[in-house]
Amino acid sequence: MSVLQFALLGLGLGGAYALLALGLVAIYRGTGVLNFSQGAVAMISAYVFFALRDDLGWSVLPSSLVTLAFAAVLGLAFYLLVMRQLRNSPVLARIVATLALLLLLQGLATLLFDVQTRTPVPVVPSDQINIFGVSVPTDRLILAAVAIILAVALAMLSRRTRVGLAVRAISDSEKGASLSGLSPVLIGALTWALGFVLAAVAGVMLSPIAGLDAKALTLLVVPVFAAALLARFTSFGVAVVAGLGLGMVESVLQLVTGAEGSWYTWLWTGPGRTQALPALVVILAMIFSGRLLPARGEVVRGRLPISLPPRYRVIGPVAALVIGLVFIYSARPSWLSAGVVTLAGFLIALSVVSVTGFVGQISLAQVAFAGIGGMMTALLSTAGVPFLLVVALSGVIALVVGLLVGLPSLRVRGPSLALVTLSAAFICQVAVFSDGRLLGSKGFNRVAPASIFGHELSDTGFAVFALLIVILAAVLLSALRVSTLGRRALAVRENESAAAAAGINVKHFKLAAFAISAFMAGVGGSLLGYQANVFSYERFTVFESLNVIVMAYIGGIGMVSGAIFAGLGAGGGLFSQLLATGGLDDYHLVIAGGALLISVQLHPDGLASLAHTIRERRGRGTRESGPAPQAEAAARAEPARQTDDDGLSGSLKPSVPSQ
Repeated sequence: MSVLQFALLGLGLGGAYALLALGLVAIYRGTGVLNFSQGAVAMISAYVFFALRDDLGWSVLPSSLVTLAFAAVLGLAFYLLVMRQLRNSPVLARIVATLALLLLLQGLATLLFDVQTRTPVPVVPSDQINIFGVSVPTDRLILAAVAIILAVALAMLSRRTRVGLAVRAISDSEKGASLSGLSPVLIGALTWALGFVLAAVAGVMLSPIAGLDAKALTLLVVPVFAAALLARFTSFGVAVVAGLGLGMVESVLQLVTGAEGSWYTWLWTGPGRTQALPALVVILAMIFSGRLLPARGEVVRGRLPISLPPRYRVIGPVAALVIGLVFIYSARPSWLSAGVVTLAGFLIALSVVSVTGFVGQISLAQVAFAGIGGMMTALLSTAGVPFLLVVALSGVIALVVGLLVGLPSLRVRGPSLALVTLSAAFICQVAVFSDGRLLGSKGFNRVAPASIFGHELSDTGFAVFALLIVILAAVLLSALRVSTLGRRALAVRENESAAAAAGINVKHFKLAAFAISAFMAGVGGSLLGYQANVFSYERFTVFESLNVIVMAYIGGIGMVSGAIFAGLGAGGGLFSQLLATGGLDDYHLVIAGGALLISVQLHPDGLASLAHTIRERRGRGTRESGPAPQAEAAARAEPARQTDDDGLSGSLKPSVPSQ
């Protein structure tokens, strides 16, 4: 097949990228939110359409109308019930809300539909047509044409209608537009409904071309972000051109991915290389541009989740050791295995706390770092490297990768950094972890049994080792939180400019946070490898990365104790084992996504801060019951005027606001 034919075949995938990118641009223009669930909306809409058409026997027209109505109602409901309440919240809260929707839709698809990959009958004609001497299916051309037509229509609406002008006004200054009588809520609802409808069209039209696959359709959001970034989240026309171009380039690259050649061709030959291209575009675009997300005139009154200092730094580890040992020596094998997974999940969640909770760098690649550690564990252990050295080296190699991924944080932050780290995790999944040249022909690598001084560890012995490692990591991270370095890290999280003005080297703290977090995640991945005696990439997917940050946010992403909830909710952990015991294991993602949607609105500081919230409310009740003595009031006010050893005055120090 010729290059031209491959390029024209790529119009189908490119058209889907373009449609999804149009939805991303519309939502960002209207509300300033990066919708990480765009691919999941396309996925669930496709399943709804084909269930109506193929399973219930409806014709195409009513199936299409119901599917589009479903997508529009889903967009309206999500905005009005969730995003409207988060309209003035920090970026992290809005990002995790869309991640929660992604997991919720993924879980619902698993529960409601048969998610086995299949290729449905095309929705539009797929007859072959001859163009410049090559044969191309018409459905590819139709999908590309639909994307172009909708882009032209949206561009005209944005420039020549009152609604379009209102969207532009709100994007420039939400406060000014509100004072002029425009309704940000109405505009937000319309743009979310429009974005979801465009996603539905993409999912329905692409599935007969690329296959109806729940995970693949959901992960389309990664390459789609590349098209939206190239359009700077403002231009519908550029988004379509970028989407079509990426799809065509991906298709053409298939000509070389299977070719044999010199050693350096390994970089672009092999599985996953074509899918990784858009994600690589995201990373490079962010690094070299510094900023591709346009500034918006938003009113953001919220704050990041609080980061409380640990209260039980001595009793807590002792209690954890006692409870852990009792569990290890009394649990049945299946529960013991789930307990080790929980411990590894807790360690990976601690890495989220250290980089996002303490320093404010939104990283969606922590499980990818764990995957690097797990993969190196398989390679090193089978090469005869001693167990303890394998665990340490796995963490160190993950640390190096973490530094590389963290380099863009020197130029970008917030949602831009979230895109970069998500893209890095995607590249690891499709181009590294699934590469047979690293995993072997069976798609996995064996991990040699763990042994110390020639004695192979039993399951119980390895669980004790994992418990000690996790407790040590928690103790060290707790000590870091209350140290001078910890206070400086929180200053970076709260206000980078103010921290720099106070003499803090912000760049060093960012890179150190990525290094520490990647090391912990790498050790966690190594523990998972030894627990299963095998490294398999299915345990280190993008979905697992999203699940970890979701569970950490529910627990309390700014606190060491919050990582406990993330460990319990890790895939294959104790909560999964509990669900499996009751035959409810398919509900894991639904529970995680639904719990976060509730938590992010009702208690954004996480479950670990509930005791602090109760104490605060009791304290307010006591103060309101009568005037406090002047000496006690002065004692309470004095710390706010003090200056710490690190030179941060009370005005620059991160404080714990009232709940």
